[in-house]
Amino acid sequence: MNERIMELAEQAGLEYNYDPMLWMKQEKFAELIVKECANFVREEYDHEHAEGIAWHMEIKFGLHGDYA
Repeated sequence: MNERIMELAEQAGLEYNYDPMLWMKQEKFAELIVKECANFVREEYDHEHAEGIAWHMEIKFGLHGDYA
């Protein structure tokens, strides 16, 4: 799991309970939220830096493999 997503999950009171499927679902949920936010920036802001901002949001949360 992406380290930052894990930190946020812990801050939200989610505890690792040795159920890897549960953690995978929570991680996927967090990734979908990040993607939705990044896509919002891309679609709603007609600004020269919108794509870069969205890209960096995704990198921050480990959605671009080698860049995470």
